Amino acid sequence: MTMRAMLFAVVSSAALLAAGAAAAQTPAQPDPKTANAAAEAQKPADLPVRQLQLAEQLAKYGRETKDPLSLIVAAQIRKQVGAKVVERKPDNADASAVAKDEGDGVAALLKEAKDLSKNDKTIVALADDVTSSASKGKVGGGIISNGQITARTTHNLTMNFHGGKFAEVGLVGKDSSLFVLEIRDQNGNLICRDSDPAYCSFNPIWTGPFVVKVHNVGSGLAHYRLETN
Repeated sequence: MTMRAMLFAVVSSAALLAAGAAAAQTPAQPDPKTANAAAEAQKPADLPVRQLQLAEQLAKYGRETKDPLSLIVAAQIRKQVGAKVVERKPDNADASAVAKDEGDGVAALLKEAKDLSKNDKTIVALADDVTSSASKGKVGGGIISNGQITARTTHNLTMNFHGGKFAEVGLVGKDSSLFVLEIRDQNGNLICRDSDPAYCSFNPIWTGPFVVKVHNVGSGLAHYRLETN
């Protein structure tokens, strides 16, 4: 199998990991006594946050093993998702909590792959193919923000999610793995909690605010990437 065939085989397999059964759900009226999450989350076919997290894992693997092909696949997935980067300041922090997006955009990943391969002709050709591709079948909807947080601190971010629409939130530490992600509804009910690399998904029953909590349980300043659909 050629390197190019290997690349697109891996991308195709990665897309299948995010597949699920699409289902519609009728929003209900708010009930303060009920957690705003359906008992069984119905997954749609497109899961942009799942795919973004797969790209994160591939990029990490590529750096650890010095494998430029993994970085190219990560860039290809990121491009297919069509994620956009925004600044989201936590409710309980100042502007210093917002960090820049460095090193994990499509162009940066491809440059890293080329540099790692010392501009091997095959790797350069594959990277250029990703750059010039039209991103057919783009998932869309992925939103990325970057933050920095001091030791043993929690960032609270209020976000609205739509009733009956599958919600995804992911968290990846950039220089630390000592993070915990927590989601609570407007009444303080715990919807989900997970540790880095964290992934939470749920079906809100009604449209309303949720508090996304990023806990740095480590002993030093750390940086994280928050991903939502």
